[in-house]
Amino acid sequence: MVARVLRRFLGAVLLLGLAMPGIATAGDVQIDLDPALDLFGDQIEVIQGYNWGGDWALAFGIYDTGASVVTLSATDRAFFDLMGAPVPIKVPDGAVADAIDGVIVGDVSMPMTFWTDGLHAVSFSWDAFLGFDFSYDLIGGVTVPGVQVFVGTETGSAQLPNIAGTPVHFGTIPTGSLPAAKVDMLGYEFDLGAFFADDPTWAPLFAGIVLYMPDLSFVAAGTRLAGIPGTTTDPVRIPLTPFGPENYSNPGDEVTVAPNPVQEQVSLGEALATVTNAVFLFDTGAAISVISTAIAQALGFDLNSPETTIDIVGAAGSPITVPGFTVDWLALPIDTDFDGVVDGQLRFTNAPVFVADLVEGLDGILGMNLWNSARELLYDPYDPLGPSLQATFLLQRETLSPEEQEALGSLAEANPLFGQLFGISSGPLSFPRFEIRGGPTGAEVIPEPSTACLLALAAGALGLCYGRRRKTSPRGTPIIAV
Repeated sequence: MVARVLRRFLGAVLLLGLAMPGIATAGDVQIDLDPALDLFGDQIEVIQGYNWGGDWALAFGIYDTGASVVTLSATDRAFFDLMGAPVPIKVPDGAVADAIDGVIVGDVSMPMTFWTDGLHAVSFSWDAFLGFDFSYDLIGGVTVPGVQVFVGTETGSAQLPNIAGTPVHFGTIPTGSLPAAKVDMLGYEFDLGAFFADDPTWAPLFAGIVLYMPDLSFVAAGTRLAGIPGTTTDPVRIPLTPFGPENYSNPGDEVTVAPNPVQEQVSLGEALATVTNAVFLFDTGAAISVISTAIAQALGFDLNSPETTIDIVGAAGSPITVPGFTVDWLALPIDTDFDGVVDGQLRFTNAPVFVADLVEGLDGILGMNLWNSARELLYDPYDPLGPSLQATFLLQRETLSPEEQEALGSLAEANPLFGQLFGISSGPLSFPRFEIRGGPTGAEVIPEPSTACLLALAAGALGLCYGRRRKTSPRGTPIIAV
């Protein structure tokens, strides 16, 4: 079987300069989404390392621009304890979070060094009898000293995942400069045929099939993307604004926090209704995009008759139903010639969104489903022209053949671990909404609808948590967390 690109939620055809009649300009870029295939998007799995004076304690997590903290799950904390490396705690129960269906409590760690890198830093191997094995390369990535981590507890925050939030951008990379995050959406090759080569059950089924997953790397601030001729569009630059506080130099007894990126001039259109100047969070930890109830009503959506629904599960595990719709278009301002001046729009047509009320001052979330046809993304909070997101998009995408879909489905049914790892499982979305209290100004709010298929290292095996969450925060509040 010829090797193919196998990714979930493949976008449809990409058209350039074909925005709505009377609105298009020479600099406009239009991305046509498929409401069925682009309902969800890929989150960015990473390797995370925690060091408090000894060896590195390693775990899997996600890179999340929607989270203003670094977290450690209760599961991995327990594993580190078991291995004789207990996490040093500065303030027990120092972080309290109100979820939609309960309260979670976490600890504030002593200052430690945090490291993270993309999936290229780990090598997987598989044995039919022994299961997964891993090896790690700690040379690259970004290292951030003096981080006070939000640490989960078994009784207070058992669902807290591992998150590499925006404090990672206060780190250092080999050049010594502050880091930007570059995501190659097809950067990590997972050759299923080679992986199962020694397993007589799976080897024949997956011979020649290659899965491509997003891979993160850190580059110097000011780096520019370059399009791939004949394969991608030219890069576009989307201006962003920092959202929320920063306490890296002096966190006191609180967890370390850093700002999150928002776009303040998002516009949406449905039939004859238009909304402009909406404030949306750019959230790599969000698999779905969200609009507020007010935006949904302004666009004329009937919340009692949604096009689709999903279940969301808060910290207490009680599902609630969230309505979903397809908006005619969602547009972001872009700077196509990288001179700091907006000269066009990036317009997503037929964009799937879900409706959930966020915090005051935030109208929605730009989730990863919008970027399914992107080739590369680059989030640069230190762009000399101002914080920005750069993007290039594929000109043509492949879809899975029926045979490949059947093969992956068989694998998921036989072993749920692989179904979760490759994003082909189904089930309720984990969508907790938290408020963090006790930060620098004493009034900290953080809704959290994000986090994806989470990888957690435990006792020599890879345990996977299936869930999606997202984070948001009101302007000026000190903490956005998990």
